[in-house]
Formats: sequence, C-alpha cells, structure tokens
Amino acid sequence: MERSRNLQGVLILLALIAIGGLYVWQNVKPEITVSVPVPTNTPGEASPQAWQLELRAQLESAATLLPTIDPADTTATVPALPPTDPAAELLVAPAGLEYTPWPTPTATPALTPTSPAPTASGPTPFPSPTGLPVAWNATPIGYQPPPEEAPLRLHINDHYWMKRPVDASANSESLFYYPFGSDGPRNEWRVHHGVDMPNPVGERVRAVASGTVIWANNGAESIDGNQQGIYPAYGNVVIIEHDIGYRGQKLWTLYAHLSVILVQEGEHVEQGDTIGLIGGTGDVSGPHVHLEVRLGENNYYSVVNPLLWIVPYVGHGVVAGRVTYPDGTLAEDVTVTLTQRGRVVQTTTTYIAPKRSPDQRFGWEVNPDPVWRENFAMGDVPEGEYTISVTLNGRRFAQDISVRAGTTNFVELGGSVAATPRPAGD
Repeated sequence: MERSRNLQGVLILLALIAIGGLYVWQNVKPEITVSVPVPTNTPGEASPQAWQLELRAQLESAATLLPTIDPADTTATVPALPPTDPAAELLVAPAGLEYTPWPTPTATPALTPTSPAPTASGPTPFPSPTGLPVAWNATPIGYQPPPEEAPLRLHINDHYWMKRPVDASANSESLFYYPFGSDGPRNEWRVHHGVDMPNPVGERVRAVASGTVIWANNGAESIDGNQQGIYPAYGNVVIIEHDIGYRGQKLWTLYAHLSVILVQEGEHVEQGDTIGLIGGTGDVSGPHVHLEVRLGENNYYSVVNPLLWIVPYVGHGVVAGRVTYPDGTLAEDVTVTLTQRGRVVQTTTTYIAPKRSPDQRFGWEVNPDPVWRENFAMGDVPEGEYTISVTLNGRRFAQDISVRAGTTNFVELGGSVAATPRPAGD
C-alpha cells in the first residue's frame, strides 16, 4: 500500500515537471533572422527607345532660355526722326497717321514770339524756373506704364514727336502742383516755363528728339544775358536745336539742373541718346530735370507746353482746353478739376499771362500751342469717361468728356453764361 502511494507521488511530480517545461518552452522568444536583399547583377544598360530619346530632346529644348536684349547694350538703336540737311535748313515734320478730326478751336495765325523789350514791370533779368520743395532723398518709384513710341499723331492737330527725357523705370511724369504756366500752389514762385520730373541724382537724361547741341555749360556762364536764354538758376544746362520743326518754325529743348553734362556743343545726338545725368545744380531744393520746349526762337519767352509734344503713356491721353469768362477773356490762374465717378483724378491751373496776339507782346510769360490755343493741359490721363469743371465768379461750369488714348482731347469751358449754371457748391 505504501509502495503504491509513493508511485503516485512520483507520477504527479513528473507531470508537474512536464507541464512546467511545456510552459517555459512556449514562452521562449524565437531568434529573429534579418535578411538584407542584395542587388542582382544586370546585364549592360539597354539602348533607350525612340520615345525616350524624343522626350529627352523636348525637355532639353524647354529648358533653354530664349535670347533677350540687354537694355544697356550700346549697340541698341533708338528710333529717331530722319536728320535734315543743315545747309538747306529744311524743317521736316514726321509723318503721322491720318485721322478724321473732331471739332477744333478756331484757327488763328501761328505766332513767332520775339524777346520783349525790358520794362519796369516785366520779369527779373534772371528768371528762376523752379524752387521746388522736393526731398533730396528720393523715394522708390512705383510702376509706371511705358510711354508710346515717338512720333505719334492720331489727330491732325497733334504733334507728339518727342520721347520722354527719362526712362519709364524712372519718374517720367511732371509735378502736378507746379504745372506749366503756373506760379505754384501758393502763388509764390515764378511762372513755370517748363515741366519738372523729380528723380534721384544720377538718373540718365535723354534727348527727346534728334538734333545738334548748341549749349552745354553752366547757366552762370551767360550772365551777360545773351540770346541763348540761359540763366544762373538753371545750373548745368543742355540746349538742343532739333532736326524737326513745326510749320516752318524751328524747335529747341532745354534740360536744366544736370549734375553731369555728357555732350559737347556742336555734337549731333539722336533721339534717346544720353546727354547728362539728373542733379540739383542751380536754384533748386531737390534733384530733378527741368524740360522746356521752345518754338520759333531759342528764347525764355518762346516756350510752349511740353505735355503737348512728348508722347503720353500707353493707354493714356492728354486733356487740354481753354477757359474763358463770359466776355471771352482768358481766365488766368483758375483751378480746373477732372473727376471720374465723383472722385478727383487730376487738377491743374490755367496759364498766367499767356501771349494772346502780336500786338500784345509785352508782359507775357508762356505761349499757347499755335493750333490748339489752349490755356491749360493735363498729361497722362487714363482713357475713359470723365467730368471736367471750373468755377468762375461763383458759377460752376462742367462738361462730360471721353478721353481717347494717344491724342489730345480738347474742351472749352466758360464762355457765354449758361441758361442755368450750377452753383459753386453743387
């Protein structure tokens, strides 16, 4: 009996050992074997198929940059008007596009301005065209549309034959608060005989048309008052006598306040040639170029509005006109306002002391255009619909106009009293 009991104990012990061993065997982690794939050897690279060669050729072609023109390349040519024979003194007007004209001002004989005799009430011997409150540290110039190509003539009375004196990347628009024929916003400056384009010192100044340089010096050199029309207030000055003229009259342009003069007297220049660099020489408070257009005579009193001679921006036109009182007298130094959908787009003032007729030769300052006979002009007005207005003796005169690009848009305001004029506060 005792033996049987011992045998059972042994069997139970063996069973426990077997169960424990089985548990241990099931919980032991198996060894992890990692196999790294080995690249297989391939035969030599096969020749690309036809479609692969075609795709590669197209990709290489698309990655090739197109040739460009270096704007600084000295070999680049600028469109210029054909020079004339100086010996023949033949004035050639550039050909323009013929266009059916709309109603224009009453034609009057072209005037040939002459120097007025000195009078006690006349201008001072050395007139200063500027004195602008322009900061010396020029601010960056924003985007400006490029100008049209010169010459441009979409209307029979137009003569946009000159390019701008500075590049489109610079500031090529004139100061609105000191326009041609104005004495400034507070009536404290001399009557302006040109347009001013503020720019940093060193910006290139270009010839607006081809011609011969007849003056390239400092204005102070002509203190004797010779007929060049140069004055100490202009600083460094270049004057060009152009190869083109208008109705038998010669044309000159003057560029003042240059920091450096890059041409010599007697040198012939083409349209777009660099003649100097913008500066602040002479009587100025900031760097800019002062541009004058002189017609008939190279004289300070023979100036006409440059806005009617230099090409406007692409998509822009020029608004010019005449403001008169009911008796027909020209209204001087009155504000003309251009609005669009109730918002002011541009303002200017009518000319002060414009020359009227040959028998009123004393005391004038600027000259109207020989054809348009305007006494105000606004440059670079975007094409579109506008309202132009002026207030005379408390009465407001307004007119709706459509501005066409690339041409002069003429308007007459005032004149005979309207039946129901609008009050000034309307």
